[in-house]
Amino acid sequence: MATDAIRQAIIASLFSSDTGGGAERLLIHVKVFEDVKQTDGGGNVRSPNIMGKPRYLCLTQKRNKVRLYKTKRNQAGTFSIGKAWSLDDIRQIEVIDANQFAMTLNKQYLWAVEIPRDKMIFLAHVVDACQRFLSRVPKLVNVDEAYLLRFLNNSTSLPVSPTTASPHIQSPSINSDDASANIPYSQHDASFQSLAPPAPYGPLYPVQNSDRNLGMVDSPMAIQSPMLPPPPIILAPPPPPSPSTRIDDSPRILMEAKEREREERKERDRARELRREREKREKAVEEEKAKRKLMADMQDKMAEQASLMNVEELLTDFNWKASGNAAALEKRLLGELHALEAANVHAIIQSDERVRSVVQHIDNALDELDSMESWLLLYSAELNASVNNINSNNKSTLSMGDDIREIESQNRGLQILTSNQHHLITELDELLSAISIPRACLESLKFDPMDTVDDIERIQSSAERLQKVLKIKLDGGLQDMHAVQEKLETYNVHSNTFCSRINDFLKKQFDQQAKILADSRTRSQPTVSVRKPQSIVAQPHESVEDGLIRYQGFSLWEKELEPRMYNELQRYYAQTMAPLYEKDIRELMDATRGFYSTLRNRGLDELEYIFRPEESRPVRALAYGADKLRGGDESRTHRYRHILRGSVEGMNSPGLTAASGGNTRGGLDEEEKLADDAFSQMISQGAMLVGREQNFMSDLFQIAPNAPKSFLERGPVFTQVPSVADLCERREKIRDVKISKKILNWMELLFETLEPSLVSLIEYGVKSDPTQTVSMMSSVEFQQEERKESDQEFMLRLCSSLMQRLKRMFERFITDQIRIIEETKVSSKKRRGILPFFRTFPIFALRLEIAAATIEPESETRKTVNEAYERVINGMMASLDSIARESDQTGDDKEQLNANIMYIENMHHFYHELRTHKLHVLERWIKHAKSQYDSRLNAYIKVIIRRPLGKLLEFFEGVEAMMHTSTPEEVSFHTNYNKIQLRKVIMLYPAKEIKKSLELLYRRVDKHFSEEEGLLQVVWRGIQEEFIRQHEKMEDLIQKCYPDAGVHLEFTIQDLLAMMSELARKVNG
Repeated sequence: MATDAIRQAIIASLFSSDTGGGAERLLIHVKVFEDVKQTDGGGNVRSPNIMGKPRYLCLTQKRNKVRLYKTKRNQAGTFSIGKAWSLDDIRQIEVIDANQFAMTLNKQYLWAVEIPRDKMIFLAHVVDACQRFLSRVPKLVNVDEAYLLRFLNNSTSLPVSPTTASPHIQSPSINSDDASANIPYSQHDASFQSLAPPAPYGPLYPVQNSDRNLGMVDSPMAIQSPMLPPPPIILAPPPPPSPSTRIDDSPRILMEAKEREREERKERDRARELRREREKREKAVEEEKAKRKLMADMQDKMAEQASLMNVEELLTDFNWKASGNAAALEKRLLGELHALEAANVHAIIQSDERVRSVVQHIDNALDELDSMESWLLLYSAELNASVNNINSNNKSTLSMGDDIREIESQNRGLQILTSNQHHLITELDELLSAISIPRACLESLKFDPMDTVDDIERIQSSAERLQKVLKIKLDGGLQDMHAVQEKLETYNVHSNTFCSRINDFLKKQFDQQAKILADSRTRSQPTVSVRKPQSIVAQPHESVEDGLIRYQGFSLWEKELEPRMYNELQRYYAQTMAPLYEKDIRELMDATRGFYSTLRNRGLDELEYIFRPEESRPVRALAYGADKLRGGDESRTHRYRHILRGSVEGMNSPGLTAASGGNTRGGLDEEEKLADDAFSQMISQGAMLVGREQNFMSDLFQIAPNAPKSFLERGPVFTQVPSVADLCERREKIRDVKISKKILNWMELLFETLEPSLVSLIEYGVKSDPTQTVSMMSSVEFQQEERKESDQEFMLRLCSSLMQRLKRMFERFITDQIRIIEETKVSSKKRRGILPFFRTFPIFALRLEIAAATIEPESETRKTVNEAYERVINGMMASLDSIARESDQTGDDKEQLNANIMYIENMHHFYHELRTHKLHVLERWIKHAKSQYDSRLNAYIKVIIRRPLGKLLEFFEGVEAMMHTSTPEEVSFHTNYNKIQLRKVIMLYPAKEIKKSLELLYRRVDKHFSEEEGLLQVVWRGIQEEFIRQHEKMEDLIQKCYPDAGVHLEFTIQDLLAMMSELARKVNG
């Protein structure tokens, strides 16, 4: 073995505080040679035939970890590490010969030593370290474990063979602190060491219980202390003076007696000291003998227990026969079990240096108590003697009183010491109870099944006990005790093993539940159902939820103790369930796509509510299609016009079927409405799946805001989901940004295909009918509003993305519609009747309102639709103004009349249709159309009645103008407006001429307005009212300006009414 100088050099180079290895302690080292070319089986002297690379194997300890290093010595005298192994890497130790040995680590290494004893001592320390820290011993070849461990003894003669020992072998280089800890006697007894038998060298490592040794431990109490020398011979004190010497009355005798008493007291004190010293030594010797005997008995019993390998041998050893006494056997077994448990407890307590120190102090205190008891006996005898002679010597009495007080003081001290010892024992009992876990609990965590609720509850109870011990906080420095830390380290290993078991088990459960659900869906394929939106139903994963909810507590354990495995479990769950949800989403999309396939069978030209160019359809044909209507074969346009006379609320009423001419489509957009409802049902079912799965994952992995924070606060184990309604309800928004982000990542992984599938379906549906964007926006926004201020961040983001996409598609559609309106051109021959976009707009608005029937007035979809109305109507009005200006460029009455007719017809159609459909969102434009209609109708009537009453109107308009500058009496004196001119004008318009003019006027108005819009009667009624108003006005002017002329119009109001009634009967007849 290397010298102390080499040991100090290794420590200074590798394990000092300056090199960063101050916390690592060098236990032992040995010089070896590797790559040996030739070996010799020589004995204990240096072999000249060993040739190879010199290296140093170092065994070190850092906290509870022991490592093996291979180092080499540099030219500068320092050391560097070549390789390092943990204790667990040692698989096999083989002794080749006296100088060579092999170790199997990651591979087999062969080393040779110069001195065989160094090899055996080093291997003994390695095996002892494996036994204590790993609870196992590597495989030993060509050497016995018991024989090898004998080399741990610190004696002058170490064994070199199982039966012989050499007295000339030097002891190994060991830590001086460990050696001195095993010498319990004081310095002044060192002279007796040569006479006492050598003390064995104790183990360098703390004791650990293991399954391998079946409870047998190597207790530090097994270390034998050197025998104390025999106590020196103590002479008995001289006998006390006779009573006669104390009753002498002479002063001289009295003085001598006092002097003699002082000498006697001194002699008694010396005698007490010698007696106390003798008793103390005798007590120590007896205790040491008792300890050695006790430990020898314990070792014998443990060896006996280890030798009993089977039941048959055990019964034979106890002299058991078939007819034996079972009670006696049970009593003996219980006695041995109690002794073994006591030995184990004693070994656990003795495994810590501070515990041994406490026990040593307790022993010292007991010695002091024995000494005090001897003193009390001595003082009691002297007190009795003093009572008998109390009158003979007052000073002696006073001395006895001091002794009594001293004894009382010492007695109080003993009481305090005894109390402290009781408290210490209680504290140790509580410590053992706090950090001990039954082996059954640990075995439950390793091997118990996890299938039923009872199994899970039992395992969780064991895990709870383990966690309580791991979280324990001991006061008074007990937490830092080596034994406590070692025990907690062992329990940490059990905890990590349990975490790994949970991780593997839950992954298998995820796969198993997913497979069960997939197989059940395959066996029960849905049959083709009736084509209704209500048939679009998503099936939640109830079997998966009921099968996994019972493992909430395990996920909470992983969350608290192994966050890495916890996150891995969440990711694995999402990856396992994602294919199932991908299939569910595909089925939802396919079911919804069928409703849009029907729409795609039609072309966009068949959609009456879409604006399109009307070059192929003459406006006049639209305006004067009454003959075709009377034929009874309604076109698609007229079918819609009949339907539009209803309202939004009555769109789906049964009566609409009859109104549509017997067509199988019972409403304006029965197919479109089915598609709207199908998309709404699909997005609702998809949102339900997303929300339910998120809530279930939050419950399973215990990350909800109200979830327990610790495994100790876990809830009960459920056989199935306790409340399905709770899984479908919205939950409060999570304030923790990290948790919210983590949940969002889950959902993106689970429903990765949801958004692409929805986008594909939307594009498919919009191609068949662009107005579907409104109903889609309505459905998406409804789901978005339902989840505002909730924890459904994934669904909110999805709805927001879909809303933006749908809004852009709808805006592009509106832009195209406005472009078509603006590009509408009307030739001069066709500038009458209702323009195409004015015909389409009411149907267009009604379609949008049906699609947006469920939205709120302040919703984003409503605002988007209203903005579209504004843009489309502004474009329509601008196009109407442009077409009217083109028709009125000549400025003559005919073109002006045509422009008014165009305004009247289009504004009347716009006003009438929107009011009929009760589209209140367009109230502002309805009022605008009414105002335009009234003003244009008045202008048309004023122009149209000038043909039958032209000169008459011009004369009285002149009279009215003269009244602004002259008095009524002065008008009749004006040359152009005198009574003569009045009579001439009136004679031009007799009743017969008026009747003829009215017939011509009616025919002309009938040409201007078709019966399709019912404007003829409206305009004719306006003309009739204007005739009456003009008649009254002219009669009034005659009365004011020509009162004495006696002239009146040749036709009265009654004549006008009779003429118009007769004309109406003639036309209608």
